[in-house]
Amino acid sequence: MTPGIAGARNRPVHPPLGIAGSGPQVSFTRSGLTIHWGPRFQSLLELAEACDVPVKWSCRTGVCHTCECALIGGIVDYQPDPLEPPGRAKH
Repeated sequence: MTPGIAGARNRPVHPPLGIAGSGPQVSFTRSGLTIHWGPRFQSLLELAEACDVPVKWSCRTGVCHTCECALIGGIVDYQPDPLEPPGRAKH
């Protein structure tokens, strides 16, 4: 299932509208966009959608793992903890 992709218009990626975040940097590598996290986003998926970064998703709760992607660098702080831990990165 890819409701985040199917039927979506192809718009160029961009920083989210409004005041820029002042949190840690988030890079969407394939899209070439690096921005600062803002507290108005509850998840990376919400941030990606606000920037028109094409993302696959299905459940929006972290259970189906459709939107799971590799962490290239840094750390992730989950609040609350996920129901299942993310898979290990493959090198």
